Amino acid sequence: MKRKVELLAPARNLECAIEAVNHGADAVYMGADRFGARSAAGNPAGDIERAVLYAHRYGARIFITMNTLLYDRELEEAVRMARDLYNAGADALIIQDIRLLYLRRERVLPPIPLHASTQMDNATLEKVLYLQKEGFERVVLARELSPVQMHQIREKTCVELECFVHGALCVSYSGKCYISQEDCGRSANRGDCAQYCRLSYDLEDAGGNVMVRNRHLLSLRDMDRSAHLEELLDAGMDSLKIEGRLKDVSYVKNITAYYRQKLDQLQGQKTSPGSCTFFFTPDPRKTFHRDKTAYFPENGRFTSPVHQWHTPKSTGEYLGKVGRVFQGGFETEAVVNTGDGLCFTLPDGTFSGFAVNRVEGKRVYREGTSPEPGMDLYRNFDRLFDKMLKGKTAERRMDLDIELSAPDGRCSLTLRREALPGEQPDMVTVWMDTPLREALDPVQGRDFLAATAARLGNTPYRAARVTFQPADFPWFIPASAVARAKREALDRMDQLVRRNARGNRDTVSQAWSGQDPVQVLKKAYPSTSFLTAATPVGEDTPMMVSRYCLKQVLGYCPREKGNSGKILQEPLFLVRGQKRFPVTFDCQACLMFVGRAISSNLARPQDRKK
Repeated sequence: MKRKVELLAPARNLECAIEAVNHGADAVYMGADRFGARSAAGNPAGDIERAVLYAHRYGARIFITMNTLLYDRELEEAVRMARDLYNAGADALIIQDIRLLYLRRERVLPPIPLHASTQMDNATLEKVLYLQKEGFERVVLARELSPVQMHQIREKTCVELECFVHGALCVSYSGKCYISQEDCGRSANRGDCAQYCRLSYDLEDAGGNVMVRNRHLLSLRDMDRSAHLEELLDAGMDSLKIEGRLKDVSYVKNITAYYRQKLDQLQGQKTSPGSCTFFFTPDPRKTFHRDKTAYFPENGRFTSPVHQWHTPKSTGEYLGKVGRVFQGGFETEAVVNTGDGLCFTLPDGTFSGFAVNRVEGKRVYREGTSPEPGMDLYRNFDRLFDKMLKGKTAERRMDLDIELSAPDGRCSLTLRREALPGEQPDMVTVWMDTPLREALDPVQGRDFLAATAARLGNTPYRAARVTFQPADFPWFIPASAVARAKREALDRMDQLVRRNARGNRDTVSQAWSGQDPVQVLKKAYPSTSFLTAATPVGEDTPMMVSRYCLKQVLGYCPREKGNSGKILQEPLFLVRGQKRFPVTFDCQACLMFVGRAISSNLARPQDRKK
């Protein structure tokens, strides 16, 4: 497998962006200070510019999320922000509001590449073809697609395709979840999701019978497609995306390094040069980690569990079964250290955890309720692993070929930077004014010059080869002259790399053009109705549309063997306090719908009978 593929990592801030690059990301996505769909992960313009400069030095790219729906009054600020990001060198904007694409078409927005966010509900071939026709450079596919469906889209399109490979899952199709907006005024399409899918509910049938009590019925496991990377590459994906703009730097280091190693083992072509040396063994179970799922539907439905009802929290690494229990603690065969976080699920379904304060061999001591013998024991915080991640955990270097030559009586030093297959290497040459004189011992002299030239110190480079022209280079050059030439050449190389990363991009004037973007759109597209932040949610619009199905989990799926005679009293209701959310199903399409909350006790069947 020799196909180019991009590893795209998340960054909540500048530190995460730098470490994502250090740990092998070909590209990083991060939020600006507004409009980024993660209100807690915004970044000032200065930090974004520093992230761009750092990434471009390694041939990596920075994408900026502006993937919220906008109010008309925000369009002018969004355009200004896009101009600032363009001038800072950002490589693309990830957007949900298609008006930004149309404003680019009208030359109000700068000519920056635009990616269609998964918030645009990119779940069908027809939708991707539409976005391609409209002019998007990339489409981020819905998480709910299987490799077969992705391949079908790839065969019919030429736009870049990006899919998720790891991280948290929304239970609803992205962009089609309105429950937070309608129930408490916090819109997921505005970056302020209240995470109703992680809350606990009772489940009742239409007769008021409680089927499940106090479980996190909409909480999904985390996506982990690390065992399916070859399938995704065979499906034609251009970019593999790690979710996690709210995660900390330890998570970014660990997960980015894990997927970098996996992809390198497949011998795929990267989209940025260089290679990483890791000073730890990446393990997704040791940073934030729920139970895992590949989240690939087959014929519309999931054939293995995708839910995690007992807790929405991180469960971490499975340690094995609890051994003997004694007064004040229990035994385990796993190696546990003080400061670790352990967790388990009690017989009543309650999720419980504690920080370890005392360990003696196999004996773990705790105050309070201990797990019972035979219970599954997990570690959701590994103190030693976390401590290791707080230090230097990776080093990324690009190969340089260094050549010393002396044509026409003058000496020069040339650097050639590692290039991707099919691309020309960046090259700079510096001439030295040092007079040439023959070395007393040419062989020893060449060895000395090679060692001096190869010392690259705290730079993103390593010397792959040092060569001489002619091969029997007979000249003596002072080490100080070589060092000066090398410093100048490295500075020029940095400038060249950054200039090439910007391409032919000219700085866009910061002055507002005087055009009102709303009026520009009305004039250019008078008959077009745009989806905006002000667009009301229809009365009949489901609050959630999900491929995950409670009916299937409970064993009532009519498409599965043995369930044809089972009857449910529908609709079902998710009950939390005084609110009841109706749940209905389209079994032909394998979809579940969650409706608006009914807030009155009179909605209960037993109350209606009174």
